[in-house]
Amino acid sequence: MAELAEMPVKSASTAAAALDIRPLTGTFGAEVHGIRLADDNSPDTIAAVREALDEYRVLVFRGQTDLDPRGYIRFASHFGAPEEVPHPSLPAYSDTQGEIPGIKVLHSNADEYREDAMEWNLDSWHTDGAPRANRHWRSLLQAIDVPEYGRDTMFADMVTAFECLSPAMQAFLEGLTCSHSWGPQKPDAPAVTHPMVVTHPRTGKKALYVNKLYTRKVNELRYDESAALLAFLIDQAKVPQWQLRLRWEPGTVGMWDNEFTQHYLVFDRSYDRVMHRIMMT
Repeated sequence: MAELAEMPVKSASTAAAALDIRPLTGTFGAEVHGIRLADDNSPDTIAAVREALDEYRVLVFRGQTDLDPRGYIRFASHFGAPEEVPHPSLPAYSDTQGEIPGIKVLHSNADEYREDAMEWNLDSWHTDGAPRANRHWRSLLQAIDVPEYGRDTMFADMVTAFECLSPAMQAFLEGLTCSHSWGPQKPDAPAVTHPMVVTHPRTGKKALYVNKLYTRKVNELRYDESAALLAFLIDQAKVPQWQLRLRWEPGTVGMWDNEFTQHYLVFDRSYDRVMHRIMMT
């Protein structure tokens, strides 16, 4: 197994801002201080945030209580085009000024969700880009109404997961592709194909791209071979050494790269939690 390198505390200083970046684990994830997402949107600041996301894959911004929906979508637009197509289960945000299709409202109560989640296996490690034809998605999630504790979000670093496989396994996986589909969320949607190993266009880092919720089959293998391999690879998201647990509080905004991470919703207590999500490509 490859040795895990510790990530040093790092500051990204620009003409517009000095971002105080504080790593959250030894492999990925960081809290970013010294920025107000509502108005710190200069090119230098956006470039610094983009660089931090490339390096850490999950970013956490605390204390963003003044970030309104229109400022939120404006900030997101600097990192790609927000997805505006309707979601199968998440409504778009709307207020007296009109609808913002790029913001989806996640309103969930653990007690109400748990039965469906257990039946359809929805409370599983996944990445939101997998069932889409374009897998290159970044996400923002804003805490609107959250409990004092519980209902966290877990993240898994699939770059480190790949790096800690044996060189022989890495070489074998790089020649494979997988089929992914929505399953019961969109039963009529066609399956899509993605490589099993993806490469970051700027850092060159490689990541394992399979997940429990959406990955169906390794295309180049027989079904029994595929099932055995996927069972092993899917379990890699469960390794504590490359996990991060994000505890939400009002004003927290999380940002992550869907192509190089997975996430898991922790339904551990009853609460009508409300979050606003944006996905950009």
